Amino acid sequence: MKKIALLIGVAMFAAGCPAPQQVDTKPLEEKIAKLEKDLEALKKAKPAAPGRQPKPPQTKAYNIPVGSSAVLGKSDAKVNVTIFTDYQCPFCSRVDPMLHEIVKDAELKDKVNVVFKHFPLSFHKDAKPASKAALAAKEQGNDFFWKMSEKLYANQRALKAENFTKWAKEIGLDVAKFSADLKANDAKYEKMIQDDMKLGQTEAKVRGTPSIFVGGWELRQRSVDGVKALIKDKKLGS
Repeated sequence: MKKIALLIGVAMFAAGCPAPQQVDTKPLEEKIAKLEKDLEALKKAKPAAPGRQPKPPQTKAYNIPVGSSAVLGKSDAKVNVTIFTDYQCPFCSRVDPMLHEIVKDAELKDKVNVVFKHFPLSFHKDAKPASKAALAAKEQGNDFFWKMSEKLYANQRALKAENFTKWAKEIGLDVAKFSADLKANDAKYEKMIQDDMKLGQTEAKVRGTPSIFVGGWELRQRSVDGVKALIKDKKLGS
């Protein structure tokens, strides 16, 4: 009844100051009782299942060919560490230093390499142009691809065409050639990116970035030690 009195008081305040009259509270009591009943039903209801179901356990290594992708480290290393990545993804920028550590580690050096696969997400509008800039840099050598990648990851809020040219100069590229390649090869780069994305979705069940695979096995523990543990567990490279 206190709730009812309060509701009536609020209604009267909002409407101004009408003359006193008899109020029939029965309909209001019924509505409040129904609302309380509905609220209790909501509390007892099970939460809705999430839209995206968890990935099933991996039972065999995925077949992820290197193809024409940029490779960091020894090209003929026995174990490929493949990453599907997005230049605008903050999580991707955080794991990039770890990838460089892998190929320098005393135990892993020359035994593993890193293979770069492009996976620009649709809601990251600057990610695909950044991938094309990296591919244009690769035209002048594999090392330039990785140097451009570092620039792109370090400047994720500034992935614009004018900055691609600026960074091309900073890393020592022939800027005129870089700009020409970027323009002339747009369709080729588009196909390369789409091929990477299709490979990730169909062969490696990639759903987001970064997705990292060691010898075709998904890396859950994203660290140098995690790579070593997965290599040991799956007996890779032996």
